[in-house]
Amino acid sequence: MTTYLYVKQHNITKLKYFGKTVNEPYKYSGSGSYWLNHLKKHGKDISTIEVWKFDDIDECKKFAMEYSKNII
Repeated sequence: MTTYLYVKQHNITKLKYFGKTVNEPYKYSGSGSYWLNHLKKHGKDISTIEVWKFDDIDECKKFAMEYSKNII
């Protein structure tokens, strides 16, 4: 199964969201509770900034952990 990691950004507030999906990453808007509350309050004006495609779930997890550590 193909898994996508992605970074979305709200175009007005510039808040970024890092997420994972097995669906089409450019159509999927994310599902985190903080992110969804933000979209409810500020609107769904978002862009997909980056997308990574993985066919190996272990590689996906490793990448996600490293990416998460390095963005702060």
